[in-house]
Amino acid sequence: MEHVIAGYLREVWEMSGWLYEGQRGFRRGYLYESQLFSVCQDIADSLDEGVRTDAIIIDFSKAFDLVPHDRLLTKIAGTRVDLRVIVWVKEFLLGHSQRVKSIWTTI
Repeated sequence: MEHVIAGYLREVWEMSGWLYEGQRGFRRGYLYESQLFSVCQDIADSLDEGVRTDAIIIDFSKAFDLVPHDRLLTKIAGTRVDLRVIVWVKEFLLGHSQRVKSIWTTI
């Protein structure tokens, strides 16, 4: 069911132009790997040109645990999603939390 809901949301948000053009991973045909490759290429080009490069790395591993569910539902409702889908998402979120486990290890 989650797959069906995610597909519906993606379709609605793509048609409405709600998703940012640079959004990766959630959009069909825009894999996060392509974004990673693009960033690595930009850094390599900067190094080749002798340009100073600064980076800010943000850890979103707890992001979904920190988003208030009522605020998330309000945002979704503001995108003209069918009310039945909003109710389903609300019922799904009641009593649920998510965790993200990093696959990276420290050397």
